Amino acid sequence: MSQEALNLLDDNLEIERMNLAERVQHIVLMVSFIILIITGFPLLFSEWKFWQVLFGSPISFYIRGLLHRISAVMLIGLSIFHIFYVLFSKDGREFFKAMIPKWKDFRDAFETFMHYFGFTRYLKSRGILTKFFEKNPYWLFNELPKYDRYDFRQKFEYWAVVWGSFVMILTGLAMWFVEFTISIFPLWVYDVCRIIHSYEAILAFLAIIIWHMYNVHLNPEAFPMSKIWLTGKITVKELRERHPLEYERLVEKLKKEEISDGRNSKGNSPEN
Repeated sequence: MSQEALNLLDDNLEIERMNLAERVQHIVLMVSFIILIITGFPLLFSEWKFWQVLFGSPISFYIRGLLHRISAVMLIGLSIFHIFYVLFSKDGREFFKAMIPKWKDFRDAFETFMHYFGFTRYLKSRGILTKFFEKNPYWLFNELPKYDRYDFRQKFEYWAVVWGSFVMILTGLAMWFVEFTISIFPLWVYDVCRIIHSYEAILAFLAIIIWHMYNVHLNPEAFPMSKIWLTGKITVKELRERHPLEYERLVEKLKKEEISDGRNSKGNSPEN
């Protein structure tokens, strides 16, 4: 067995999951998002004393607006860079291809929900539909589905960020260049942009705090924090447990390479 194949038996071995370009994009997105939330919420919740203390003076309020626009430019620049990244780099194209939803993702979502819900297992434990479940054990959902490189939750988050960024940038520009907006559109279009921008910001904030933070950092498998976004590395154990299909594909690839190398070495031996 090759050294690479042997390494996959070592649970502590670390494998690259996020390259440098992807980690930098994640950090820029995180920084811009945090600043946008901190500097945008005072407009939505201006009656809160916390925001009044923080941005109550004319100077601090001006700085708030300046930081908000700088962060918006960061988000726009990041979005443009990401488009070029997925179009013109090999890693970017592979990343985007892996993020495309498939029918399996919808099935995985259903099976994951049913596994944690445990309703069918409860019915069997109560002696209800016992014969059906004995003949069709699939419907008991005893185990979680096998996830690939990205599971349905990660794909949902990615496309939510893509859609949310598009909406926020479009409505934000309409509000930033208000004179231009109302010069070519009715006033109600500007008002709609303000409403969409505000509620999309709240939705994004809640999605990050409730959904993303728990799934990536606070759940028992990763607590207190996943370090993949910093190091770009994932251990073999984590890969095998969280993304078994990717792990199996990697093992199969190494086996094929080992067989191919063995054939080449025999073909190039002096005896031949």
